[in-house]
Amino acid sequence: MAIPSNETSLNLGEKTVQDLCENVSLDGDNVTGALNYVENWTEFSSKSDENTGNFLPLYFEEAKGKAKGTVKCELKGTGAKVKKPVSVDSKDGLIVFKIHNQDNTIEITSKEKETKTLTLTSLELRQE
Repeated sequence: MAIPSNETSLNLGEKTVQDLCENVSLDGDNVTGALNYVENWTEFSSKSDENTGNFLPLYFEEAKGKAKGTVKCELKGTGAKVKKPVSVDSKDGLIVFKIHNQDNTIEITSKEKETKTLTLTSLELRQE
């Protein structure tokens, strides 16, 4: 698992990794850096209230080209609306979460590895 770089081939539609985040990296299980404030990203969701905020892209090489559900992620904590794990896209190994608060965590479950939890307390969530 990695934070995608601008060189990573991703299908984010009209957005790039640079649009979403700046200097984001993994330090063990802790995500550091800044998430930019993105307005009206209509390709993220069909629900208009979900299209503005801070977004974190994650890239899983081990999910790319594999069966759906090889890697699943779940956003937990304040503001998290997803009530079950979501499969990482097997076409490109990508998943993007809308981050609501720094107390959010992302629980990652892989068929080949143990469950891992990412903490986001060191992320800067930029506003407008």
